[in-house]
Amino acid sequence: MDNHETDRFSEHPRRSGIGTYIIIALLIILIIVAAIGFFVTPDTITKFRKTTSGNTVEQSADQAEKGGQASKGGDGSTIGLSDTSIEGIDDPASKTLAGDAPTTDGQLERNTQSIIDGTADTSSEACKDRADTIEAFFDKLDTRAYMQDFDLGSKSSEYFPQLIQKLINNPPIVSGETDDLFTILQNTAHFFRILGKKNILVLKGILDREQATFEQVLADFYMLTAQPQCLEERLNLTMGQEPIYAYAGFFLNTMGGRLYLFRRDSMSRMVVSYYAILIVEQANREGRNKYGIEIKGTIDNLIIEIESSRIPLQMRDIYLDTLYDLKVKYQ
Repeated sequence: MDNHETDRFSEHPRRSGIGTYIIIALLIILIIVAAIGFFVTPDTITKFRKTTSGNTVEQSADQAEKGGQASKGGDGSTIGLSDTSIEGIDDPASKTLAGDAPTTDGQLERNTQSIIDGTADTSSEACKDRADTIEAFFDKLDTRAYMQDFDLGSKSSEYFPQLIQKLINNPPIVSGETDDLFTILQNTAHFFRILGKKNILVLKGILDREQATFEQVLADFYMLTAQPQCLEERLNLTMGQEPIYAYAGFFLNTMGGRLYLFRRDSMSRMVVSYYAILIVEQANREGRNKYGIEIKGTIDNLIIEIESSRIPLQMRDIYLDTLYDLKVKYQ
């Protein structure tokens, strides 16, 4: 008994000493916190944040300037910044990727006016202007460093019209998709089945890097669908209205098409949905909407998405003006 009592009392002073050190440490921390709270005002914190953020921006700019050129991996492949939007800033051949508008506002208005009023300029001059824009886009692709990695084997002006023709010749299933699981799977993998993995990667690479010119090229291409002879003569494309209508219905009215769009970036999804609506609207005007595709709800949803999006669409006002006109029409 006595030994246990002696041990217990001998340990007590050591515990007491440790507790004292803990209390002293807590008091020091409280004093430091109080001092910070007294001397550091909200204005001081704001100035500090501005200073540090400014330094961060400067450092980022320096890093971008020094690292603008693509790094090389051990196998000679490009890594790092070469696959990002910085390539578009540093590469003189890619300046439109930095946000430079490919065309003036006046050109945008002329090239899209027929979308708003439901007519299309089918003159030879309109054919030349629109086809020139698309061919210039193909020529620009041939100068891109990232396109060399895809090893297309031919010029873009030959390669991509052939891909488009494949899609036109093999339209997706629009009606009766949900009748069986096999049809759903076919639609879900439609582009993969028709184009193959390599071409899917090529198209994704272009969509990711060419957003500065994507809208104008798609607008001109949509206009040229009203000039099939021009498409055939200038781009070697044979295209009727039915396959285009089938793809519009695919994106708007099928599970496979909608899933495909929601796997894409917001900009591509909104612009493709917009032209799909216009194509179905044209089919309504001409009495060709044989699948009875409804666009009223899609119009409302796309208006909400464009208005709430912070993506800088070049033709945002044109899209909204047209969609609001259609909203009134389909009330």
